[in-house]
Amino acid sequence: MSGETPPWVKGALRIEAAVLRQVEADALACYPSEACGFLFGPADDPPLLDEMRREDNEADKYHRLDPETFPRTSKMYFKINELRAVRALEEGAASGRPLKVIYHSHCDAGAYFSQEDAATFASGGTLMWPCAFLVVSVIDGEVRDRKLHVHVPGTNGFRESPLTVIE
Repeated sequence: MSGETPPWVKGALRIEAAVLRQVEADALACYPSEACGFLFGPADDPPLLDEMRREDNEADKYHRLDPETFPRTSKMYFKINELRAVRALEEGAASGRPLKVIYHSHCDAGAYFSQEDAATFASGGTLMWPCAFLVVSVIDGEVRDRKLHVHVPGTNGFRESPLTVIE
């Protein structure tokens, strides 16, 4: 990328209903662990999300290796492989199908962007990766809510943004 902020980082995105169903199915399949993955779409239609790719939540792996540094398990936390994320960002940009959103689920909690989520994806007022974030709430084994969150430039904060489901 040229250093410009891509439009999808600002939110107000559209997601195909079939893709949202795939995300929600992943969240349900992973429950009571948090699901995570990537959403892609065409570069020439910046708000459109039309492809989903599931990723492994590596929280349990890190917790087993070093429970003091990584005290949370996949039931309360998600950890995406950063190398795979960087590769997905690079390959998506090169192919004209950029990674626009990182999704994850919350188990038995709301679809808010947690302080830990914010600390993971923003530092010093700068967004770590040029994308928005979708959080899916799964409570008692049912999807209850989903919310899109975007970075507030110059801060480490995030705000909700509209997500329109299209057929």
